[in-house]
Amino acid sequence: MGIRIGSKVKFLNAVGGGTVKGFSDDKTALIETVDGFDIPVLVTDLILESSDSYDPGSAGSETEHNEIEPAIAEIIKSDVSFEDKKYAEFTGEILLAIVPENDQILHVSNLGLYVINDSNYYMNYIAGQKDSGVYAHISTGIVEPDTKLEIARFSQTDISKISDFMLQGTLYKHGLFQPVEPYAEVFNIEKINFYKMQFFKTNDYFHKKALIFRRENEQDDQCVPGNLTETDWSEIINQKEGAEEKVIKKSTENIHLKEIDLHIEELVETHAGLKNSEILNIQLSKFKDALESALQSEIQKIVFIHGIGNGILKYELRKKLDKDYPELRYQDASFKEYGFGATMVYLK
Repeated sequence: MGIRIGSKVKFLNAVGGGTVKGFSDDKTALIETVDGFDIPVLVTDLILESSDSYDPGSAGSETEHNEIEPAIAEIIKSDVSFEDKKYAEFTGEILLAIVPENDQILHVSNLGLYVINDSNYYMNYIAGQKDSGVYAHISTGIVEPDTKLEIARFSQTDISKISDFMLQGTLYKHGLFQPVEPYAEVFNIEKINFYKMQFFKTNDYFHKKALIFRRENEQDDQCVPGNLTETDWSEIINQKEGAEEKVIKKSTENIHLKEIDLHIEELVETHAGLKNSEILNIQLSKFKDALESALQSEIQKIVFIHGIGNGILKYELRKKLDKDYPELRYQDASFKEYGFGATMVYLK
């Protein structure tokens, strides 16, 4: 029987061992040691304890117990919030979005491709692009509930060569959930002129105008079919104006998530007289101190609330992440909890 969640294991090349809490990918397991620490270890560097190994002569009831054990272990994991543990059926939808980096100079602006998980389930996704009749891989990963993730960026020249985007994935929840059909959709973009701002509309997911794609069986005024004229396209794309940020009360059950508010009024008693550069330095100093502290703790995710503003703080924060912490993964935080102004960094 292979290594699975709940298995008791020993380290092959070191003293000690622990319990398998989960898997970060198909090669790496997350091990909870006897000291209560969670450490990633290659599966090839683990061995099952003899008590957890499969015995062909064991009774059928013991086999059934071993088959059920992983599901129970998954439900009681300490790093899963109370809201995640509760049974829930799938609600919401999965969308694809294209967002101009700078809509003031659209003709030379890069375009970001986003997966939007506007649902209560996690999504393991794979995305591809069709060029000259064949598909090429873009990105693979996980998008948490109520978040959006930029998976690629294209120049105007590059995106003009693409006829379709493909998005597939499996949807699930930690704990108890109702299985749903795998997600699979192809979005045709041949009729879109990305040089024209009329295709990008105000929406519920970004603070700037974007082109939002929905599944064909969920079409409404925001969906984008692929066989219409340019005039038809501009009429059926979402016309909502003045969309407000979605903000909901956050659960405090997940002790492995930390929030840091970088608004200057939260960091100093008064910022009167401070130059913009001085304010930015204070905010970035707080960002670095909080991140370094979290890296030394058991915190698994940290959210930096930077607001929207002119985008400078968000830009500088992510530039530092790319330069000084290239091993860390980050994305926009939940748009339902934080609106458009927060970045979530994965530490574990």
